[in-house]
Amino acid sequence: MTTALAIETSTTACSVALLYQGQMTRRYSEEPRSHTRLVMSMVDEVLSEAGAELSQLDVIGTSVGPGSFTGLRIGFAVVQGLAFGLDIPVIPMSSLHVMTASYCRLTRDASNCEPGSTRIIMPVIDARMDEFNCGCYEVNDLGFISSLIKDQLLPRSDALALVEAHKSAVIIGEGHILFPDEAVGSERVVAVYPDAQDLLHLAVEGFRGEMAVPVNRVELVYLRGTDAWQKRKRLRDA
Repeated sequence: MTTALAIETSTTACSVALLYQGQMTRRYSEEPRSHTRLVMSMVDEVLSEAGAELSQLDVIGTSVGPGSFTGLRIGFAVVQGLAFGLDIPVIPMSSLHVMTASYCRLTRDASNCEPGSTRIIMPVIDARMDEFNCGCYEVNDLGFISSLIKDQLLPRSDALALVEAHKSAVIIGEGHILFPDEAVGSERVVAVYPDAQDLLHLAVEGFRGEMAVPVNRVELVYLRGTDAWQKRKRLRDA
């Protein structure tokens, strides 16, 4: 059986999940500016609770952004240290993809689709300065998630235009900041953060599909600038 660890720190939420002997153990917390204090203790706790050792890990799943600059660096520093020390590969995932997976699990979104139908999910993370990290994902009736556009940073006007282009989409994450007049918890705007348990599922699938890569090939994704160019910078160069 695959033994996998997932670490997700790209937003206000901090979470860790472990798959060991077919069972998942997880920790999740929404404590702003607490990732440094929480993440390693969460790793220790899930390993202890599951009765697993670090040396038994086969792969680590990590969110690579977009999201909080500080949060991403904290989480990836832990992933980098563990992967180098254990000489194991990693599965890098978009935090917006993970957020979409978390929404689908929490709402059982796929079960609401008629056979052969799809739904559009748009994850949004507030990037400050009236800009938003945006994605657009299609989810089919089987729960398969596919990206329709590259994750991108958009000013408010362009983010609103993207939503307008997909009128039927559900806006998840921090969409209430993009739509301040719309109540959080409505069917259209749903507050949710990416969760390591969903990253874990994606990482295990990726590992079985031979998509794992050495950690020194992984780059954090920072979306910067009004032209929404995607800029990638290796953590070691920061």
